[in-house]
Amino acid sequence: MIIRLLLALLACAWLAGRRGWRRLQRVVVILTVVAIFAIGCGPVPKLLLRWWQAPYAHRPALDWAPSNAIVLLTAGVTYPPGGPLEPGQSAYSRIAETVALYRDCRAAGVRCTVLVSGGDALATGEPLSRTYRRTLERLGVPAADQVLESRSHTTWQNAQFAREPLARIGADRVWLVTSAHHLRRAAYAFQRFGIAVTPVRADYLRGVWSPLPTVYNIYATNAALHECVGMLLYQWYAWREHLNPSLDGAGPPGD
Repeated sequence: MIIRLLLALLACAWLAGRRGWRRLQRVVVILTVVAIFAIGCGPVPKLLLRWWQAPYAHRPALDWAPSNAIVLLTAGVTYPPGGPLEPGQSAYSRIAETVALYRDCRAAGVRCTVLVSGGDALATGEPLSRTYRRTLERLGVPAADQVLESRSHTTWQNAQFAREPLARIGADRVWLVTSAHHLRRAAYAFQRFGIAVTPVRADYLRGVWSPLPTVYNIYATNAALHECVGMLLYQWYAWREHLNPSLDGAGPPGD
């Protein structure tokens, strides 16, 4: 998203030059350079992420109910040569947080079930939930305590298709695990489908100060803007469904 916006600004500068609008061209070039340094050197991602992730800076107190569902939202896969699919690099913080919650829940002597949510969005031939189940089992979460939701391709569908398995689990409390920058939009989607959740963040993105623009800061800004735009889109769809109930559950395209 950020790269496309910067390229669009450069295209505008080129077009202004072709039209002979030299003053406008200089203004657009200056704006582009300022944007590159403001984003790449840290100020924009630091402020944006601090505001967006503020509600999830600290993890909630682990007040376990008699029956608990820990919902793990998946985050891509990787393709090691000669082996089965594995969770993507960005997914392991979510997996680690889920396993830590599961162990604490079991230590408290209450019922805990992990709902792994993710279908075959990448057309690999295997749902993400099944790929993640293997890793969770190796980390000590038995298959008997896992429920797979294998239809969802988006965050909206994660919430939509979680309703049925959560009803089967019969949990008194639902703990939602994902990255901090993703939690606000994910929690909104679950709330939209009538699922009360306790958000638990895994990884926490931060911008970093740098004298020169860095790829990391561009990535962090892009992730935050993706979530902001996605939240606006979800709110628009919720408003549209409120006006036209026949659209209930249709959801926005993409993630």
